[in-house]
Amino acid sequence: MIGHCQIYTFGNVGKGKATGKQVDVQFKCVPVRPGQLVFVTLKTIPNYCKVMWTQRHLVPECSHEGIRDEITECITGKLAYAVDKARNMLTVKVTEAPENTDYNLRLCHKRNVICTGEGAQRTIKPQYLESSITLHYSKPLPCLCIEGWPARVDARRVQVCPFKNNLEELWSGITYDLNKEELIWEPLCPVKVSVSLCHADGGKSCQDLGNVFHSEGQKAIFSSVDPHPMLCTKFTTEVGTWIKCPFAKGNFSVWTAKITSKDGQQWAEISTWVKASFSISVCEMNPSPQCKQIEGNKFQSFSDKMKHTVFNLSKSACEVCVCIKVWQQRRVTVTVLSNLVGFSHWCPVPERSQDIEKILLPALIILTVILAAVLFGRMTIKGKPTLV
Repeated sequence: MIGHCQIYTFGNVGKGKATGKQVDVQFKCVPVRPGQLVFVTLKTIPNYCKVMWTQRHLVPECSHEGIRDEITECITGKLAYAVDKARNMLTVKVTEAPENTDYNLRLCHKRNVICTGEGAQRTIKPQYLESSITLHYSKPLPCLCIEGWPARVDARRVQVCPFKNNLEELWSGITYDLNKEELIWEPLCPVKVSVSLCHADGGKSCQDLGNVFHSEGQKAIFSSVDPHPMLCTKFTTEVGTWIKCPFAKGNFSVWTAKITSKDGQQWAEISTWVKASFSISVCEMNPSPQCKQIEGNKFQSFSDKMKHTVFNLSKSACEVCVCIKVWQQRRVTVTVLSNLVGFSHWCPVPERSQDIEKILLPALIILTVILAAVLFGRMTIKGKPTLV
């Protein structure tokens, strides 16, 4: 703390005339900075009876209307901008900047007090301050701000955030870890939000599943989650509610089953992204559309993620319209995925095959006879003598 001592001496006054009178004392100027706390102490020299008067004074910050445009230290300049969403570009113009001083511009992500830089910093010479500067951004996040300040030590900074109301952009940061079976949402900006999993019913509503995670900028992790098109994430803030379904696009399934054949051998093959137990049975479709289980053909297996599980089928399975019926016994799941049953069909149709044989066999015989007759005719013509 730096002390500035000033001594004032009162001239001779008549005895008793100054007693009880108020005295105004005007101090000389003392150098202070915006936001500085100043202590003022008044005492007599010599000090009588330890009489002392102390008062503190807080110098206004640069945000105070009376000094922000008057004190050189407080002048930060003003920023005006235009947004080009098609090219992810901001056009910035600086006005009312300090004279004869370089000026810095950059994009940054504001997290509470600190604004972390994104991309390169631009330094503008005083003679070019009238020109517009372009800055490119990757995502229009609500915490993305334009920051400007005079190029001097400890200069105060001004910030404007063009997308501060664009909260929906935050809900795109959802990822799925196949190895850990975790659904993860990591906020790119500080935001107070409630996050939960929900089951989309095809309309605008989404039924909550499990617990609600309350975040103020922390990562939200949901464990033991299987992908499914109807499994969604619900985000709720003071402004509103948003629902995002990360698995809605494409044919997403945590496991698949199919029948494969090669060299007269058939087998059932299960591919899975999660560790799970499966029950497999061989069943017959004809003549009923229901898949009727064939007695004595039922298997159970534990399949590891990212690996294929194979079940060999007997040759007799080809004699009828055979399918495999596969259902998963889940370890941990959400309601929308429970009791999931999958079917894989491999069904030759004997009647259609017999019809085709009845048509093709006579056709082949007739075609063979025609070809033989044509060849025999050509040979006969070539063997006859030429008439003169």
